[in-house]
Amino acid sequence: MAKRRRNRPRQVSSPNQQTHRRSPSSSYNAVILVLALGVVLRLVVFIHMGYLNNDDHLEVIKYVADHWLPARADQFNQAYHPPLYYFLAALSFSLGSIQAVHGVSLILSIATLWLIARLLRRLPWMDKKNHPWCLALAAFHPQFIMFSLFISNDTLAIFLGVLIYYQCVRVQETLSFLNVLLLGVGLGFGLLTKGVFLAFVAPLTLFLGLTGWQRQLTYPQLGGRIAGFLLIGTAIGCYKFVESYVVFGNPVISNLDLQNWTQEQQPTWIGLRSLLDFNLLKLMQTPVISASTVHSYPLMIYGSFWYSLIPESTFVSNLVSPLNRLGSIIYLLALCPTLLMLAGATRTGMAIVRFGFTAEIVPDAYRDRLIYEGTLLLIFLSNLSLVLAVGLRHDVWSVFQGRLLFPSYFAFLLAFAGGMEWINSSRLVTNAVRGLMIALIVVFVSYFIVEVWLAIVYPQDPLRTYHMPYTVDMNAR
Repeated sequence: MAKRRRNRPRQVSSPNQQTHRRSPSSSYNAVILVLALGVVLRLVVFIHMGYLNNDDHLEVIKYVADHWLPARADQFNQAYHPPLYYFLAALSFSLGSIQAVHGVSLILSIATLWLIARLLRRLPWMDKKNHPWCLALAAFHPQFIMFSLFISNDTLAIFLGVLIYYQCVRVQETLSFLNVLLLGVGLGFGLLTKGVFLAFVAPLTLFLGLTGWQRQLTYPQLGGRIAGFLLIGTAIGCYKFVESYVVFGNPVISNLDLQNWTQEQQPTWIGLRSLLDFNLLKLMQTPVISASTVHSYPLMIYGSFWYSLIPESTFVSNLVSPLNRLGSIIYLLALCPTLLMLAGATRTGMAIVRFGFTAEIVPDAYRDRLIYEGTLLLIFLSNLSLVLAVGLRHDVWSVFQGRLLFPSYFAFLLAFAGGMEWINSSRLVTNAVRGLMIALIVVFVSYFIVEVWLAIVYPQDPLRTYHMPYTVDMNAR
């Protein structure tokens, strides 16, 4: 069958198109420095932070290490998750100890940061001057660091998210059947790790369709690649969903369905205010979860994305006044990267609408950029929609956590880079943003210095599994 041909009018340059230039040595050196500092910070946090957050994944790991069978969803609080992480952790546990399992988290955390650095430099359209700033967010962001270091399936999910994005670039570079199958393997491993990867399926399928169309594949070639991707992804990743459907009649059952603990976290919904309330003063006045913030979905997601809004580790400065005022400062300064992310995402969305629904023809390289950035933006929106849907269905405040978006983390960095591009035309604004980012990084590091100091002076039990010392009054406003 002959290849499909498209009429190719004279191409016009996109106003957003970036000319690919060789990276200046100063930018490369800055990336290496940020990467090294990020690794050192992870090592320090790894040494001083406890093993577990509020989710006890260790009991599932021990069960798997004893029986070498997946735990059923109703056996343990966290047993509803797919089993890949637990088998990897159980192997480490049987060969070593709890410290060995924790060491796997450290390896995955460092590997994730390294892969982000490689991916940033592999994107041909990205301004090299923005590489260190994007990497600095991943290198110093407290919540991102901590949730990549717990004994938790989050550590593997975050790594696999970045790995999938990296493989998407390889697919755009060479749309071979092997690269497409490897993307399917990455998705399958994700689905075998955490249910959040359900949000990846449709956007990645669309990505392959658009990339194949861009490369002018024949319909059989395109259909074969999409079918192979979906087949291998679902074959690898379907186990827990099939088991839960067979045993419980619900393929996506969770501890919210099986455990009787949700009543003390209800109701979160108090009307449209729960979706629209973004009164940052509430977070700044009370940096940890409270009656004033527990009914606002934007405040809970924003607060727990940037800071320990929820007591969830042996790091306890968020419970100590005035030390938790560092959280108030983080909430304020984090408006800078958040607004840049929103600007970058809006910029990408408007470009997709402009060039997707008009007759204007853009260079292939820029269309590749729109397909890639649009896919990651769609994955993030799907991820966010999944969190909101589960939260609205069960009406439980602990669902609205920013860390549930961390498998989509690289989408935030791309949006941030787009926002940085947008302000580059003004030296004054660029310098102001860089100053705010430096201030935010300084506060991030100060937060960890305080936590390490507290961990040394007041050591905590590293095996503690529940860190909420109080119950939020859900009827207060």
